Amino acid sequence: MERYQDSKLYRIRHSTAHVMAQAVLEKFPEAKIAIGPPIEDGFYYDFDLPRPLTEEDLAAIEARMREIISEGHVFSRKEVSAQEARTLFEDQPYKIELIEGLEQGGIDEYGEKTNEPVIISTYTQATFEDLCRGP
Repeated sequence: MERYQDSKLYRIRHSTAHVMAQAVLEKFPEAKIAIGPPIEDGFYYDFDLPRPLTEEDLAAIEARMREIISEGHVFSRKEVSAQEARTLFEDQPYKIELIEGLEQGGIDEYGEKTNEPVIISTYTQATFEDLCRGP
């Protein structure tokens, strides 16, 4: 039986979380982002926003997500050094915290313990780049 993490559904949900983060950051450039993993029932992303979201915000974010998806952007993976990652995410304190955990070799971008060699990577689609280990 295929593991959820290896499924197409997992990859779709993971990609959609990135698209949502892009749409939210376009609407709220001052937002701070944390993690956005796919989960069994869908996906989520933790944001630190300047104010609570309204129904209108949610509708606008969803509409922008649909636009981003229709543009057909490719997701590109890039391995980066810890210093490069810190520079890329210097205005994102939650990402800096995750990078520090990765550097210490014990916590990945999902906040989970890992015994694997630490490789820091980002994924980019369109103008959005996020700390991400990938599909």
